[in-house]
Amino acid sequence: MWILLSIFCSLAFGLAGFMMKVSSAKKGSHTTLLFGLYVTGTLGFLGYLLVTGEWDTSPIVWIAGLIIGFGSIAGNILFMKALDRGPASLTSPIINSNILFIVIMSVIFYNERLSLTESIGVGLLVLAIFIIPIDPNENLRIRNKTWYLYVFTAMILFFLRTGGLKITEELDRSNSMILFISYSMGVIWFAIDSLYKRGTLGSAKAIKVGWIWGLSSGIFSFAGMQAYTLALRDGPASIVSPIFATNSLVVALLSILVYKERLSPFQKLALVLLAVGLVTIRL
Repeated sequence: MWILLSIFCSLAFGLAGFMMKVSSAKKGSHTTLLFGLYVTGTLGFLGYLLVTGEWDTSPIVWIAGLIIGFGSIAGNILFMKALDRGPASLTSPIINSNILFIVIMSVIFYNERLSLTESIGVGLLVLAIFIIPIDPNENLRIRNKTWYLYVFTAMILFFLRTGGLKITEELDRSNSMILFISYSMGVIWFAIDSLYKRGTLGSAKAIKVGWIWGLSSGIFSFAGMQAYTLALRDGPASIVSPIFATNSLVVALLSILVYKERLSPFQKLALVLLAVGLVTIRL
């Protein structure tokens, strides 16, 4: 079941990431986009907690929620800035390469052991994520140095989120509660930011576009992160995280199909490695 949940969270989070790309392409307001994302995401986790009763208000949960929330919020802000300066088919995969740190952490600190086929499968997934940005003809090469700063800083910040959830899962804490706190923090953050930037958020159309795609992406963001937390309960992070990180391939594929971002030979190879890797892990 955790394999299916991992694949589902990849698809759901990939759709959320692509919707953020759509908003950026349509010149939507970044602030209202992220405000909307955290609003529906928070409501999703609130509903889940009301149904399951997984309330946990211990100090460590609040501290973890704030740290993971900061990683998520700051990471998303930089992700949106990077999308303004480079194609999603490059930006998303590079940021998601932070899962290599999670695999290393899980093996070294939590003694996770992978079988030979699982190791091969994880290796293929990681390789697929790393080679997506490669373009032998350099037609997609990014020359904006600020883009690199945004991407690699976002990669570290998102490690706080996904890696942090692995740590709190090992501490037997409710990750759903932690994510509820994190997303609520996002609502407060962008509510204040909206008031602060009132009058400078952009045109009425930009604000509307941001809200529409933000509220929509928040639904899939909640679904993806909730599936990720459930997968971590039964499955090893050294496998769950690489599968989750393949959401970058979903973003890349949709960006290629909708916005005609070119598919290089290496990106085609990445898709093959992805399929083989997922099958190998399941053997």
